[in-house]
Amino acid sequence: MGRALAEALGLPGKGRSLIEGNGLVVTWCVGHLVEALNPEGYDPAWKAWRWDRLPIFPAPFRYAPIAQTREQFDVVARLLNRADITDVVNATDAGREGELIFDLVYRLAECTKPVKRFWASSLTPEAIREAYANMKPGEAYTGLREAARSRQEADWLVGINATRAQTLRMRRAGAEDGVWSVGRVQTPTLALLVRRELDIRDFKPQPFWTLRARFAHPNGAYEGRWFKEAEGQTQERFANETEARELAARLEGRPGKIRSATGRTEKKKPELLYDLTTLQKEANKRFGFTAEGTLGLAQNLYEKQLISYPRTNSRHLTEADAQKAPQWIKALAQGQLTELQPFLDELRKKWPVKLDKRFVNDKEVEDHAALVPTEKPARGLAGDELRIYDLIARRFLGAYFPDRVEAKTTIITEVEGETFKTNGTIVKEEGWSAIDPPHRRKKAEKTADPAEAEAGAEGHLPKAGPQGEAQEVPSEEEADEEVEGGLPIVKKGEAVDVASLHPKEGKTTPPKRMSEGDLLAAMQGAGKDLDDEALRGAMKDCGLGTPATRANMIETLIKRAYIERKRNVLLPTEKGIRLIQGLPAEALRSAELTGSWEARLERMRRGEEARETFMTDIRGFVSGVVAELQDAPAPHVHGKPCPTCAKPMRIIPSTRRGDFFHRCSDCNIVEPVPKPS
Repeated sequence: MGRALAEALGLPGKGRSLIEGNGLVVTWCVGHLVEALNPEGYDPAWKAWRWDRLPIFPAPFRYAPIAQTREQFDVVARLLNRADITDVVNATDAGREGELIFDLVYRLAECTKPVKRFWASSLTPEAIREAYANMKPGEAYTGLREAARSRQEADWLVGINATRAQTLRMRRAGAEDGVWSVGRVQTPTLALLVRRELDIRDFKPQPFWTLRARFAHPNGAYEGRWFKEAEGQTQERFANETEARELAARLEGRPGKIRSATGRTEKKKPELLYDLTTLQKEANKRFGFTAEGTLGLAQNLYEKQLISYPRTNSRHLTEADAQKAPQWIKALAQGQLTELQPFLDELRKKWPVKLDKRFVNDKEVEDHAALVPTEKPARGLAGDELRIYDLIARRFLGAYFPDRVEAKTTIITEVEGETFKTNGTIVKEEGWSAIDPPHRRKKAEKTADPAEAEAGAEGHLPKAGPQGEAQEVPSEEEADEEVEGGLPIVKKGEAVDVASLHPKEGKTTPPKRMSEGDLLAAMQGAGKDLDDEALRGAMKDCGLGTPATRANMIETLIKRAYIERKRNVLLPTEKGIRLIQGLPAEALRSAELTGSWEARLERMRRGEEARETFMTDIRGFVSGVVAELQDAPAPHVHGKPCPTCAKPMRIIPSTRRGDFFHRCSDCNIVEPVPKPS
């Protein structure tokens, strides 16, 4: 990224740690260069995990260079304080976390020189030069900087104190040694998976029966499903087989007639453009990519100047972006996606083309606009990078095309006063969906492990390797809901013959386990059920975590043995379930904490709340959490009775991540804890 800036601003050379020329110096951070000290960095007494050392409140917070990147920090710090350098340009990512990266380095280097803020949404030379010409003083971003520092310090206080308190509590209960990590985002994210898993385990399937009929009409045969309207409710199932078979016997051979045949035209507008989370969900669904994998691929494309900044939470463009959009279309025409050429030729006939206002809204864009291709043509892309670029290009191009038009038909057939419903759909005009086809689920063979069937399906490009092979099984209800293709043309009052009747057994099904895409959607939507309107508003665009951090949070939960990835499904481990079930501090399990933080941090960004007030409240909250965990009864950590002596066996982790065992110390018996099926 630094080299792209240097090249656009006319600096020669490709330095290892900086590029200098024409009165400018460009250097870079490689991610974070600075980290907060651990507790023992403040006071050796804080190294011990003891109740009488909690809560830990550093004053002030102190930081140090990260050991692995110390060399680059020294380069940047030396440049910041070089005598001939008079002005500093902050060109880190245009957002809250980018502001934090710069601020930590700037303060640790003890620099006091004036700062200008560079703010760009892509790394093309044109975008870089435009942003460089329109920089603002660093003071214009004081609120954003204070919000970033406050978020980082508050997360440190909650994470350090709650983790130590919960770990001490588990040790007091007799759990094996080990860290029980707790955090503002990771714990409610884990809770989403644990609650779903417990719902599945507690689910008791209930049998039911349905009745389907096949009807013969002069214009063709069709099937219908029995239903009845009663007291404003629609009934489609029988509680037992006898009822279904008795009705089938009563109707067999009886004449039927068309009670109604209605048709309507349904128009579906093009999908909004991708933000990072919707891109990650789509890539997971189509290709089985992890959230972290998709972010990495998008970052590569960004650094190749082929797409806009990927860590965005917006699905809209600004008016200024919309003016540049024709250049992006021309770049697609010059790029390697030759299968898009017919659609580009169609646009060329209507040139100049303009984006609909539905996609352009300055108020919906905070730090960065939606993900789009840039004015640089894509050449030489292959494999997974090409798949991600293809998704982004198709979604953008589809925005210029008309609605998808579907003809929906509903036939109600009556036999002896009983009614059957048939739905059918015909696509009359593909519109935008010819370019950006909706994801199609394909039936897969049943496997021994139902979790393995819950995966995404293939996308636009040919499959390459195992990541393209995942498929998803529709439920019985989904499969029966609608007939794709035309139904016979029928009219109200016409007679039909009942060709056959089929009672069919079914069972209610538990909730599905979450794929990575499902969890991303749940994280993005977390907080929408909060009662407080202000909190809902604060989480409207963020949810749990940010587009930039959600992928890393999932990987962190896996690394800490709280969840595991099984094909395309995420499962909580027994350790993860025990943490959520045994954690008394409800605030740490709920998205409400993040909602209240985000609402206040947004006010801080706007200059409407003092940083000191927020941090004082955070310290009060942390003190309360530590006291609650210390006072709460020790959680029950024993497993099933020993088969020999009947004493409760202890649950212990194995050396394999996520596995647990029952162990009886007296009898030296070890048995595995069953994993969720």
